[in-house]
Amino acid sequence: MQIVVVPASPKTGQATIRALLDDPSEPAVTGVYRDPGKVPTDFKEHPRFRIGKGDVADVGSLDFSGADAVVTITPPQYSQSKPITRAREMAANVKYAIGRAGDSVKRVVYVSSVGAQLEHGTGEIKTNYEAEQALVGAAPEVVFVRCAYFMENWATALETVKAKPPFFYSVISPSDYKIPMVSKKFLSVVMQAEGERRLAGTLMPLVKVSVRDIGRTCAAQVLAAGSPLSENPYIFDLHGPETYSTQDVQKALEEVTGKDVEARVVENDQLEGFFAEAFKPPMAGMFVEMTRSFLPGGVGEKDMNEGARVQRGRDTLGEVLRRMMEQ
Repeated sequence: MQIVVVPASPKTGQATIRALLDDPSEPAVTGVYRDPGKVPTDFKEHPRFRIGKGDVADVGSLDFSGADAVVTITPPQYSQSKPITRAREMAANVKYAIGRAGDSVKRVVYVSSVGAQLEHGTGEIKTNYEAEQALVGAAPEVVFVRCAYFMENWATALETVKAKPPFFYSVISPSDYKIPMVSKKFLSVVMQAEGERRLAGTLMPLVKVSVRDIGRTCAAQVLAAGSPLSENPYIFDLHGPETYSTQDVQKALEEVTGKDVEARVVENDQLEGFFAEAFKPPMAGMFVEMTRSFLPGGVGEKDMNEGARVQRGRDTLGEVLRRMMEQ
């Protein structure tokens, strides 16, 4: 079986590739990189891995010839002036490239976000809405994996807990409000300014899941290419094994560090100023809207906590934090 992951550089792409290379069915995997210099060494050395050069922003660079299935991701759009338009164009490029490959591609799996079914009121998640719309009908089988808040987004908290006194920021309020989280592919947003660094752990959709769980789930879905889907597109939410609040994150950080840790909760009316320290317009406003959409009373609160079809990952928040501390 031939599988393409495009783009392959985000952490979710890397986690999916690792899960595929570890699978006993031994599929051949092509990772598509805009910059082949970013390919991890262990991938380069693997006999079933091939490097493809391409960019989802350039349809002419995408070649899926001979692929049985494709896993695709919308790369971060934080510096784009029109991120929603850009996300739609990238997904359309992937769809066009799949069509150009003829009948070989049987299934496309898109790494999406909880709330992506909502057309309005979700801020940055509208990039996922637009990408999903563009990918409908891209292949005979289409799967959307709507991921929760990535547990790995708390990586920066492992830095701020080194301060005196130890602390971390959270935009999840009130502090006892629980949301789903999944062990994700930490979408590594490279942030340069001090304000951006302190915000990095608070920026993603508010449900928790781990990177490894996302990689394992996407690998399982793409390896099932050719199997009948009960619906097309087949859509499900991916959550972690438990829901977590800011208080739960605080407790987990205290357990893995052995320190008393202060939770600095960013209240609803403080979000504009908080995100303005990290982003320029329009992205700052999009993150404010996204955050509010999943807080109590938001347009996405019910969907986040009561998904119609939910799969659960295995990694707990404590396990993910310990793993990150050991790296």
